[in-house]
Amino acid sequence: MIKYLFNYAWAILWAILMITLMGLPANDLPSTKYFEGFDKLAHCGFFFVFTVLVLLGFIVHSKGRASKIRTFIISLIVASVLAFGTEGIQLYLSAGRQADWWDIFADYVGIGMALFSYLLLHQKRLGYE
Repeated sequence: MIKYLFNYAWAILWAILMITLMGLPANDLPSTKYFEGFDKLAHCGFFFVFTVLVLLGFIVHSKGRASKIRTFIISLIVASVLAFGTEGIQLYLSAGRQADWWDIFADYVGIGMALFSYLLLHQKRLGYE
C-alpha cells in the first residue's frame, strides 16, 4: 500500500498544497489583481500540474504498460473530484470565498490540456522490464 501511494507522492503533495491554498480565507491571501482573470489562469495551471502528476503516477505504477484509455478515464475522475471538492471547500468551509462555475471551467481547461498532452505524447513501452 505504501509503495502504491509512493508512486503518487508528488500528486498527493500537490493536491494538499492546492486544497490548502484554495481553502484559505480571502483575507489571508495576497491581492491577485495583476490582470483580469489571473485567478482563472491560476486554477488552470494548478489543475494542469496536478493532472500531469497523476498521469505520471499511473505511468510509474504501471511501468509504462497501462492502457491509455483506462489511465485517461481514472485521471479525469480523480481530477474532477478534486475540482468540485475545492469549489465545495470554497463554498462551505472558507470564509470570504465563494464557489464559481468559471473556476470549475478553468480547472477543466487545465485538466483537458494535460490529458490531451498525454494522449498526444505518451508512448507505451513494449519491452519494459
